[in-house]
Amino acid sequence: MKRLPMTRILLLTFLLVLTAVSAAMAAEMPRVAIVYVNNAKTTYDDVLDDCILKNLNESLSKNFAVSRSDAVLKKLADSGMTDLAMAERRDIMDAVAGEGFDYIICLSLEPFQRKEKFSFFTQGIEIIATAPFKVIDVKGDRYLYNGKFVEQHYDSTWIGTVGNKSVALETMQKINKDINKVIKEKMLTAK
Repeated sequence: MKRLPMTRILLLTFLLVLTAVSAAMAAEMPRVAIVYVNNAKTTYDDVLDDCILKNLNESLSKNFAVSRSDAVLKKLADSGMTDLAMAERRDIMDAVAGEGFDYIICLSLEPFQRKEKFSFFTQGIEIIATAPFKVIDVKGDRYLYNGKFVEQHYDSTWIGTVGNKSVALETMQKINKDINKVIKEKMLTAK
């Protein structure tokens, strides 16, 4: 029977301790449920979803245990709530009752408003995005934030055309900044 060298035993022991510490730290972190709906209905919804969800994960994961909760949408729909922006705090909290979340983030992306702008030398596109956003403190039974972000971005070119996707993504970056500001000012101070 072959014996493991001492360095391997030490490395395995270190990895086990590190895993146990990581698990303990994750267990102590407040839990956040992300409830997200994309109603924009574009041909590039997957890119928009990636932009929003990646930002939320990066902004929250250092201080919170983050999980996406699509089950909440189903429970709300079963109770007759088809529009996340119109759902009341109590409806949302009832939908996640017993799941152990400390905070709930609700974000829906509404259809974009698109305007074409022409001048003698240029052709441009303006996109306006609206995103209702709610942050609920479950244990405190209160809203930390309940509002909506409305951002716009305009781009133009004098040769060819401007694509909707690039302008929409720039608008989403502005909404991401608004979301990050709320997380920093409301959630991190309430934690």
